Amino acid sequence: MSDPLNPLSFVGSPEWRSALAALACMTPSLAALISGRLRRWQTWAAVAAGAILFPLSLAWVQAPIELALHWVWSRLFGASAAEGYLLSIAVPLVFVAGPVQEGVKLLAAIAALRGVRSTRRPLAGLVVGAAVGAGYGAMEAFWVISALSGPGWTWAVARTQGMPPAVVIVERLLAVAFHTGAAAVAGYGYAAGRPWRYLAVAVVLHGAMNCGDILRAAGLVGIAAQEAWVALLSAATLGLALWLRHCTARRDPAGARPTVSTLV
Repeated sequence: MSDPLNPLSFVGSPEWRSALAALACMTPSLAALISGRLRRWQTWAAVAAGAILFPLSLAWVQAPIELALHWVWSRLFGASAAEGYLLSIAVPLVFVAGPVQEGVKLLAAIAALRGVRSTRRPLAGLVVGAAVGAGYGAMEAFWVISALSGPGWTWAVARTQGMPPAVVIVERLLAVAFHTGAAAVAGYGYAAGRPWRYLAVAVVLHGAMNCGDILRAAGLVGIAAQEAWVALLSAATLGLALWLRHCTARRDPAGARPTVSTLV
């Protein structure tokens, strides 16, 4: 059994097919928000930072909070009775992920923005946030896909996972788009001088995304409905980031042109 406090538990086994699939999942959303800047080393440094932070944030921040909440629920309801309170227990746990993951991504984006002295350039905040979010989502995709493909890409494994491999790949593609868009929105908000407002938007969208897992676990919706919900929220989040990028570039055409020394 994997240790939730060990970051390696959220990395996955080194497997080239999973790595290629994760990169493929990352490319569309990254290109949509950072077109023209993919050859810059700063972009890929931000992507790498997001990838590294994924297992660290889950093991050292999110998992301890969730374990503490599990302990509280077991003390309140008893270990055997807790199964009867699935929704009341799962909902608070789901909403832990939003503040932790979106907060960690934003902190990484802030550090990068300060490094290139672009803390008050909204387009820079959006681009850096998108790069960090893409790396974060790609590492999550690698972890999930490697868990599926580790025993081999067979129908038996697919039935064990509850979803066909193709559905898992599509879901990861959408999830990476969500991570990229949400981090871009939060990064934009920080650089625009309204960090809490836009971070709250990213956190709420993250919580809403994870609610689909609760409803499916409770038997209230099926796989098709859950995947439709993931697709809807991913499109809305990425669309919001693209809209912010478009509006910012239109207001400040000079700031939309990349420079040599910075990401934007």
